[in-house]
Amino acid sequence: MLENELEYTQVKKLAGRGITALISRTFLVQIISFAAAFILTIFLEPSVYGVFYLVSAVINFLSYFSDIGLAAALVQKKTQLDKDDLSTTFTVQQILVFFLLCLLFIFTPFIRSIYNLSSAGVYLLWALGISLFLSSLKTIPSILLERKIQFEKLIIPQIAETLVFNACAVYFAWQGFGLTSFTIAVLARGIIGLVLMYIVAPWRPALKISRVSLSHLLKFASISSQYLLGRIQRQWHDYSFG
Repeated sequence: MLENELEYTQVKKLAGRGITALISRTFLVQIISFAAAFILTIFLEPSVYGVFYLVSAVINFLSYFSDIGLAAALVQKKTQLDKDDLSTTFTVQQILVFFLLCLLFIFTPFIRSIYNLSSAGVYLLWALGISLFLSSLKTIPSILLERKIQFEKLIIPQIAETLVFNACAVYFAWQGFGLTSFTIAVLARGIIGLVLMYIVAPWRPALKISRVSLSHLLKFASISSQYLLGRIQRQWHDYSFG
C-alpha cells in the first residue's frame, strides 16, 4: 500500500511538472511565432505566405500516413516497452516515410503544375519532405519521454525548433531570400530538433521487425485508423472551405 501511495505521489508530481512545462511551451511558442510573423510581413509578400501554406498542406497530408498508430500504441501500452517494440515501430515508420517521400518526388511535377510552383517552391516542398523524415527519427525518443512523463525535457527541442525556424526565416527574409527563407528555416529546424531530441533522450536506432511485437501493436491500429480518417477529413474541409 505504501509503495502504491509513493508511486501515485511521484506520478502526480511528474504530471504537475509536465502540465506546467506544456503550458509554458505553448506560451513561449505563441509569443515567438507571433513576433516573427509580424516581422515577416514587413519583408515578404503575401503570395510567399500563400505558397508556404499550400506546400505545407501537402506535407501535412502525407504525414498522416507516416505512423498508422504504432507510436500511439507504444505510448498507451500498459506493460514495459522492450527493444523489439521500439525497433519494430521505428523500422515500420521509416519504411512508410521512405515510401511517402518516393511518392512526393515522383509526383513533384504534378504538384508543381497544380500549384504553379516556382523552383523555389519546389525546393521548399522537398525541404518539408526532408523535415518529415527528420521528424520521424524523433518518434521513439519522444515516446520514451512521454512514457516517463518527462515533458519538461520534451519541450526543449520544440522550443529550440521554434526559435531556430523563426530566427532563420526572419534573418533570410531580411536579406532578401524570399520564399527560400522558409526552405532554410525548415531544414535548420529539423536538424536542430533532431540533435537536441537525441541529447535529452538518447536512443540507439535499430532496424528490425518483430512479428510478435508488430502483431500486438497493430491491434491498436484499427482505433488509430478511425482517428486518422477523422483528421484527414477535417484537414480537407479546412483547406477546401476555410
